[in-house]
Amino acid sequence: MRKIAPVIEAKDEPVFIPWTERELNWRESPIPFIEKNGWHGALISPSINGTNFRFFPYYLPFGQARPFHITENLELIIFVLEGQIEFGVGPSEDQLQYFQLGKYDTLFVPRGRGVDYRNSGPSDARYIMANSHVGGWPTECIYNIPGQKEPFVRKF
Repeated sequence: MRKIAPVIEAKDEPVFIPWTERELNWRESPIPFIEKNGWHGALISPSINGTNFRFFPYYLPFGQARPFHITENLELIIFVLEGQIEFGVGPSEDQLQYFQLGKYDTLFVPRGRGVDYRNSGPSDARYIMANSHVGGWPTECIYNIPGQKEPFVRKF
């Protein structure tokens, strides 16, 4: 098997990635203490970056979650391949609308909305997240971590 880069820039030529050449990327989280709080997942490498979109397959183990986070100038599409995931979507963590997604369900998240989510099913979940930018690509993502007074700002 050939080694594939964790991110593929796909601008001018078609890109094909066989499923058998993907792997779980258990990278260290850029968010302090995230694993301690039960917030962990893995990118199924590689992701694909186009000129105006990004494509990320993810793995979310049973019982794991992510805190509310928001990235300006992005529209998101989430497509669940297997498992069950509860997504909260809103402009802030105290204004969330919740959606239960199962196998083959799709959720669109408009620009200016953040998300939190958790694996709400009895097994691991796999899903695809694709995003496109409105204006330029964002340079940061803001996480509201329970128990922390200030938001954590992740720079890209």
